[in-house]
Amino acid sequence: MSASGRTLDWLLNESASESGIARDALASALLEAARNADREQAAAAAAQPDARLEQLRRLLLGHEIATLSRLREQVDDPELFADAVSRALPSAVAQATARDGRLGHVLAPTVERAAQSSIRSNPRTLVNIIYPVIVPAIRKSIVETLDATLQALNASLAHSLSLRGLKWRLEAWRTGVPFAEVVLRHTLVFRVEHVFLIHRHTGLLIAQATAEDATSQDPQLVSSMLTAIQDFVRDSFTGTQDGALDTLRHGELLLWCEQGPSASLVAVIRGTPPESLHQVLRHTLSRIHDERDQALEEFDGDSAPFADVSAQLADCVQQRQLAPVAQRRRVPWLLVLVLLAALGFALDAWQRARHDDALWEAYLARLRAEPGIVVAGADKVDGGWRLSGLRDPLAADPDQLLQLSGIDPGRVSARWQPYQALNPSLVLQRLRASLAPPPTVTLAADGEAIVASGAASAAWLARARNVARSLPPGSPRIELAGVRDLNDGELGTLRVAIEAQSLNFDVNEVMPSRAQEPTLDSVAQSIRQMAELSARLGVVPRVTVTGHSDSTGKGSINLSVSVARAEVVRALLLKRGVNPEMVTVRGAGPLEPLTAEASEAERSMNRRVSFRVTLDE
Repeated sequence: MSASGRTLDWLLNESASESGIARDALASALLEAARNADREQAAAAAAQPDARLEQLRRLLLGHEIATLSRLREQVDDPELFADAVSRALPSAVAQATARDGRLGHVLAPTVERAAQSSIRSNPRTLVNIIYPVIVPAIRKSIVETLDATLQALNASLAHSLSLRGLKWRLEAWRTGVPFAEVVLRHTLVFRVEHVFLIHRHTGLLIAQATAEDATSQDPQLVSSMLTAIQDFVRDSFTGTQDGALDTLRHGELLLWCEQGPSASLVAVIRGTPPESLHQVLRHTLSRIHDERDQALEEFDGDSAPFADVSAQLADCVQQRQLAPVAQRRRVPWLLVLVLLAALGFALDAWQRARHDDALWEAYLARLRAEPGIVVAGADKVDGGWRLSGLRDPLAADPDQLLQLSGIDPGRVSARWQPYQALNPSLVLQRLRASLAPPPTVTLAADGEAIVASGAASAAWLARARNVARSLPPGSPRIELAGVRDLNDGELGTLRVAIEAQSLNFDVNEVMPSRAQEPTLDSVAQSIRQMAELSARLGVVPRVTVTGHSDSTGKGSINLSVSVARAEVVRALLLKRGVNPEMVTVRGAGPLEPLTAEASEAERSMNRRVSFRVTLDE
């Protein structure tokens, strides 16, 4: 074994692993082993690596090998390499920018081109970028403009109808200044007492200006308190670092705060200032930023560089408007007259409204009292009224009632749904229309019942009973006990007497014998009496004269003979004063025999004329 082999055995055995082996000794041993290695051993080692040498390499250089492998993997893999560069790039750019400003000049063209390309492809990107800055500024500008407009409008309205207002209108016309501004110039009284310029990031006072006769505290203390109030409001209510308190009022004092990128301008105002003062404060703050932008960025508490800023703040303190000299007050007769006229108009409108309301309530009460009308809703809308409900077709017309109420129909909108009411008076109207009672029958409402009285035919009574049974539940009951059947009275007696009569004929004869004349006279008299009685009762009697024959002979001849006998009897009755419209004839031939024809006497009984009476309503 060569010297290098023995050295490796000594390094890898157990005794070599004991503590106390110096690093220098180990390096010397490795150097000696390398010098003693000949070329043949090196070739053999290349063909077949020595496991002990490989183990020694892992023991000594394992960490470095793993680190190099990980670095090579990160460099070879694009995604891992990009991730590693993205983690180190921000800090590298920040350090390069802090040490040397050339990096910003180099990156500026590239960033500008990228921004231009992004905006051209998607303009919404620029909107999203400037939205958090431009929207609050626009909102604040709109609010201040509206406040100024409302302030001017309120002042104009308050003095537009007075003598002083007329004087100011003449002044506005003479000077060309809007009337609202003239009114504000004469009415608003205010004075700016203090102006503070406060560093926005540190809260330290940069400069301040105070009116000559204004009382004040330590400016630094005031600045600290204002900053504390701003922080309290921002942390407690807005929750963002961009929010700020714009206005604060304490008694007669009003604090207006204008925010800038590096400093805030706070004005303490006594009285009611015009909204245009915002523009003065904002212009002063903008001018300070333009002239001292770098100094404001580097401000560390030293106010010496801002000594001349107090002169600019003093211009803000000069903003004031004192109360005009009090003059002898005159009675504004024009205003008094206008107020009296307005009061008269208001009183008249109130009285008309009360009168209309009284008419409306009376109209509603009338509707609710009408049978067949149900008021479901009554509302007052848009200077008029709206009605809805149910109405029976037989009930009173709400439009006609409205015309009688004294209310303008154009102010009332009504919607009625049809339905059938069960009120006795309306049910009575429907019964009169459906039953058509004869003149001998009277229908009347009696409480919750419909009572019928008089006399009627059996057919009408049957129809009335059917109608009474078909009424819906809850309807008034119909009492027909007071209506008697016409067939049961004098008219019925006459009907029975007429139908009991008959006329007999000889064989093949169509004229009755002289012995039948008393029967004809009796029948004619009964028919005339029935006609007179029926006219009083409102019914029309009908008398049917039927001719008969025996069964001997041909059927057609017998039928002709029976018709001829009936026609002859009808003519004889008309001759005795019977109304021709009451009598009709028919021939039955041998089809309706009175008795069986077993003998000549029975056949003679079948050769006859019979009578039948019917009553039509």
